[in-house]
Amino acid sequence: MPTPTPPPPTPPTSRRKPGSKMPLLIVIAVVVVAAVVGAIILLTGGDDSASEAKPAKSGAAAPTTEALPGPTSAQRAVYLAALREIAPELAENEDRAIRQGGLVCQRILKPEDGGMSLPQFTVAELSKGGGAITRVQAFKVIIAVKAWCKP
Repeated sequence: MPTPTPPPPTPPTSRRKPGSKMPLLIVIAVVVVAAVVGAIILLTGGDDSASEAKPAKSGAAAPTTEALPGPTSAQRAVYLAALREIAPELAENEDRAIRQGGLVCQRILKPEDGGMSLPQFTVAELSKGGGAITRVQAFKVIIAVKAWCKP
């Protein structure tokens, strides 16, 4: 008499409880984090400060230091105080700070076609002194320069 065949094995069962929503919550959390990071990148222009802090190409013409616009003595004091608020290291060497501000002012008055944007130029120029500034700090410096930089 033939021996009876054993029943087929049952498929493996999951260790999680039936109806558990943990994997779904993990997927939703990952999607939300990705959306927030994407929004931050879009709102900040997608540039990171490290790429902006790179100096201009060596082939690019450097702005001349002749006839740089400069603040009056009262404007100078206000400008240096603003720099100290933005990043104290920007005002450590006052002459350099005024010279760099003059270069930013020159770029405001005579924008160059192509190349770096004004915030990128400001980050590159003010990061030459040993420290690096962010794009947000560059915008604050531009506002401070515009207070005294008039055509």
